[in-house]
Amino acid sequence: MKINPAPLHIAQVVLIGLSFCFAVAIIGTAAHTLHIFNTQQTSNPWWLPLWPQHFDTHSTSALIGSAASVVVLNAVFLIFSLVPRFNPSKRPTLRVLLALGTALPGALVTLCTVIYAHILNHNSPEIDTIETWTCRYKNDKPLQQDMSLASSMSNGNFGSLCTESKFALYGTLVVFLILSMSLGVSVVVWLADKWAERQRGKEWQDTNNVEMGGNVPKY
Repeated sequence: MKINPAPLHIAQVVLIGLSFCFAVAIIGTAAHTLHIFNTQQTSNPWWLPLWPQHFDTHSTSALIGSAASVVVLNAVFLIFSLVPRFNPSKRPTLRVLLALGTALPGALVTLCTVIYAHILNHNSPEIDTIETWTCRYKNDKPLQQDMSLASSMSNGNFGSLCTESKFALYGTLVVFLILSMSLGVSVVVWLADKWAERQRGKEWQDTNNVEMGGNVPKY
């Protein structure tokens, strides 16, 4: 039975590419929410300027860090897979080691980050994260005299910050799932490459045997 591993190679690259794109988006959204918090926390009354210790932003920082690590690791794999000079497609063992060496750390980091962020979220309302705080108060109406204040002095952007925070968290979970799938695909790709390599060797041997048989003199 002949196996063409090329579609599996494409599937592997697509999965890594998807996780790369998700990670970039996570960095953008999480960094934006953290920037807004750092900018407004000391001046916006909705961020409790007198009680900065009420907020824990470590989960947001962890999401940014894990996404950045995924971007770097995935970029390494994509460069080696897509740049012809480095393409290890002819070396199945090197390819699977590269795939596992870049996807496995990313999967572990994202899994730990998701667990860590959920633990911090469950500390609410004693200690709030950006996500728990903005999602809780995004629909609250400011006082009548505060209606004309800029969004930097109100909760006007809490809705978008809540959405971005949730995307960063659950997007990290999606990245973990994609990387986990890519680990399984990597093993399948390696097996398919090995099988195809074995079949090519067998065909080459059969061809040589036929040619040698045809050269045997007949008496």
